[in-house]
Amino acid sequence: MIGAIAVTFAIFAAPTAKAAPAADCTIIDTDFDVDDMMAIPLVIGNRHVAAIVTSEGYTTAEQGASAVSRLIAEPNQRQIPVIIGADSHRSVADIAKNWPWMVYYRDIMSRVNGLLSAPLMPSRTPAPDYVQEISKRTADCHRIDLLVIGTFSSFVHYSAAIKPKLDRIVIMGKPIGDPTQKPGKYSFNCGYDLPACKTATAELAGLKAFWVDIPRGTEPPYSPSLAMVEGLRGDGLPGALKAALFADRHTWDPAKVGIENGGPGGKALMWDQSAAVFLLHPDMFAPVGGHYEPYKGGSHAQSVATLLRVWTTDTNKAVTYK
Repeated sequence: MIGAIAVTFAIFAAPTAKAAPAADCTIIDTDFDVDDMMAIPLVIGNRHVAAIVTSEGYTTAEQGASAVSRLIAEPNQRQIPVIIGADSHRSVADIAKNWPWMVYYRDIMSRVNGLLSAPLMPSRTPAPDYVQEISKRTADCHRIDLLVIGTFSSFVHYSAAIKPKLDRIVIMGKPIGDPTQKPGKYSFNCGYDLPACKTATAELAGLKAFWVDIPRGTEPPYSPSLAMVEGLRGDGLPGALKAALFADRHTWDPAKVGIENGGPGGKALMWDQSAAVFLLHPDMFAPVGGHYEPYKGGSHAQSVATLLRVWTTDTNKAVTYK
């Protein structure tokens, strides 16, 4: 377990507006990839986020903390603690062998998807145990919803500390043993730290845990669109997100993300974004196997259009922090 503290950046943030403690709180656990970056503001605009925890995945915990802190540092808004969680300490050689595209993402996300011309310094602040820090930041919360859009490396250590207050746990991906998934095939968030994922799966038994994924192989695909990003406001956090996304479209725009178009390869889909939408609008989703998908009647085209429209509308509410 790696100790850490909530990181603050006076150089980034102006004096923040104070808000009364919220009885209902949300924690976001992220590995701060581009789809995490598109999910976090949506939650901030609609829920009282008590803390954001960074865990190693597409980015390291320290690197992710610097980047997300920079993204959400809006003047005159409530300051949201960013807590450095657990790193898995996978080697560069291991990452290059098993997840070669991550080299690109770690570089670009260290600059907030290219918004900055130079990488941010990783946050490294000697401080108390991050489990204690999470407990401190949620002390006034009566009920906690948890959104896990990264690995389970941190969750398996802090979950017991907040379990009495936990209500819903919304997780991006499919659970181990989901009948719609081939045995031994895991989502990235699970496979990157498989021991933690297996431990978390056991801990989640009996809790209100909702795994969220997207339909695959549909036409149109459940992918981000240029129009949904163009629809973001130009001010506040939506404006900062919009600027960051347009700084490098190769990480999220389906027209550019492929290797043939100069991107890192793979596909751009609404992974973490869908989990964040589920947190706010579970009625838009239906159970499939052991998880939920954003499709209830009608056509996939209608479902995709609704999902993208809701993402833009709800993200624009982040011009003011709850």
